[in-house]
Amino acid sequence: MKNFVLIGLTILSLASWAEQPTDNYIKFKISSLQLFSSFSSFIYFQGNDRNRARLLTAKEQGNQAIALLPDSEVALKEKWKEITDFVALYQSYDFDGADMSLEAGWSIHQREFNKIIDDRATGEIQTIDEFQIKMETILSQYMGYANSTTGGYGVSYADIPLDKLVENMGQELIELAKTDSKYQPLQKRWNYIQGTLLAYNSNVAPFVVLHTFDGMRKMIASY
Repeated sequence: MKNFVLIGLTILSLASWAEQPTDNYIKFKISSLQLFSSFSSFIYFQGNDRNRARLLTAKEQGNQAIALLPDSEVALKEKWKEITDFVALYQSYDFDGADMSLEAGWSIHQREFNKIIDDRATGEIQTIDEFQIKMETILSQYMGYANSTTGGYGVSYADIPLDKLVENMGQELIELAKTDSKYQPLQKRWNYIQGTLLAYNSNVAPFVVLHTFDGMRKMIASY
């Protein structure tokens, strides 16, 4: 009888999140990816004020996005709390060179979280949201590589190599720009940053990449 109750509750939970607007999960997916890359940049730049502010903004946006999801999303919300608690723990961290355990812990959190959210953020997705998810995924993976150059865990868990993701993104943006001229500035910005994304072992590259992505996010928000 107990097993039947557990199965019933599981089905009810799955039905609950399946009935939720896909947009809410997409927004949260994007917000979570921005938190991942922001914390990685926070590590890379050893907690400087600029990246601390970027991190806190991403965390707040994620908190607002997850608040729109149903209470039945227990596993997702518990994992998000683990992640934000992890971020809070290192807010005043005294950086002293590379910390492999910190970078490894963060990478593991990302992988575990993505296994949950990827099942939710499915269904019909607006084209521009789909592109932003891919862009944010690239940035998250890129910043993992940037940290790995200092001895960190990096992104060895990634399923698709970064160079392949970047190449695919470039081709898809070419096609997107053909459908509507309003996307041409976005494509040009991507062309500008594409080579830099592959130069993850350059000390200046992460600063340029993060600045460019901030601009691209503003473009997407205006569409």
